[in-house]
Amino acid sequence: MRETGKAAVMMAANKDLEIIEYPLPVVEKGCILVRVTCCTICGSDLHTWLGRRSGPVPCILGHEIVGEIVELGGGVTHDSGDRPLKAGDRITWTIMDNCGKCYYCREKGLMMKCRSLKKYGHDSCAQSPHFLGGFAEYCYITPGTCVIKVPDDLNSEIVAPANCALSTVVAGWEAIAIKPYEDVLIMGAGALGLYAAALAKHYGCRKIIVTDILDHRLEFIKGFGATDTLNTECMTGEQVVEAVRTLTGGFGVDGVLEVAGVPALIPVGLKCLRIGGRFVEVGTVSPGATFSYDACDIVRRQLTVKGIHNYDTKHLQMAVDFLSMTRNQFPFIDIVTRRVSLADTTKGMKIAESGEAIRVAVLP
Repeated sequence: MRETGKAAVMMAANKDLEIIEYPLPVVEKGCILVRVTCCTICGSDLHTWLGRRSGPVPCILGHEIVGEIVELGGGVTHDSGDRPLKAGDRITWTIMDNCGKCYYCREKGLMMKCRSLKKYGHDSCAQSPHFLGGFAEYCYITPGTCVIKVPDDLNSEIVAPANCALSTVVAGWEAIAIKPYEDVLIMGAGALGLYAAALAKHYGCRKIIVTDILDHRLEFIKGFGATDTLNTECMTGEQVVEAVRTLTGGFGVDGVLEVAGVPALIPVGLKCLRIGGRFVEVGTVSPGATFSYDACDIVRRQLTVKGIHNYDTKHLQMAVDFLSMTRNQFPFIDIVTRRVSLADTTKGMKIAESGEAIRVAVLP
C-alpha cells in the first residue's frame, strides 16, 4: 500500500485549491481507510470556498463521497445495515461522525446536531489523519460514522450525491409526511430539486410543480417526475401563487419544499399552500437568510413550517435503496454532467459555481 496520498486543499477562501501530499494514517480501531472513487461537488462546498460561510483552514472539502475500502480497523466487520465488509468493497457514509451518547444523539434523536459533531469536508486537515474530505485520493472514516455498502448495480457517480443531496431531501419530505395523491411544489430545479421530484413521483404524488429561473433545468426535471414547470424569472410572487393555485383547482399545494436557497422564495411558497399545508425549508443554510411574513396567515390557515439541516443514518440508507429500486425509472446517471481530475478540482468548483452543470464529479 502507498504511504502517502494527495488532496486538493483549501488554504483560504476564494483561492485556488492546492494539491498537497500527506502521509496515510495508521488505521485505528473502529476506523476505515478508503480510496476515494468519486466525490461530487455540493452547494455547501461552494459556500465555504467562496467565503459565504466561515470554515477552518486548511481544509479538504467534499462530503458526497463513494470509495473502496483499503483497510478496516479492528472491530469493523459490517456496515450499518449489518452487511459484511471487506477490503475492496465500495461504501458511502454519513456526512457526520457523531458520539451517539450526548443529549441530542440519545435523548432527542438529532445525531446531526451532536455536541461532539465532526463533519467530512468541513473540518481542518492540518493534523493527522488529514484525509477528512472527499477532494482527495483517500478518506479516513472514524468510529462515529455510519457506513453503507454500495450495491453492485449502482455506479459511484449515481451514489455519490446520495450522501448529501438525496438524503437531505428524503429527510425533508419525511418531515412534512408527504402522502400519495397529494400536490407538491418544489422551489428549485438543481440536484436537490431533481431528487425531490423523483421521490414525489415515487411516493405517488399527483401534481409535482417545479419552479426555477433556468429553462434547461426545468426541461431536465421533467424526466424526474415533474408534471408542471414554471420559469419564475419574470414572474411576481403573486403571479407564481396564482399559477400554482390554478394548477391545483384553486386550493394550493399540500406541501412545499424550498431547495433553491433564496430567502425571498419562502413567503411565496407559504402563500402557495392550501389551508393546513406544510412547508419545509432546506435551501437556506448560510446566515443572513432573512425574510418577512405575516404570522397571522400561518395561524389562520393552520400552516406547518419545518426546517431540515442534514439527515439521519436511516435517510442515507433510504436514499441508496431508492436509487437501486428506481435506477431504470429515472435518469440519475445524467445528473453528473462534468468530471474533473483531482488536479483540476478548482476548475470543477468554478464549473459548479457557474450553474452550467447539475453536479460536477471529482474523480481522483
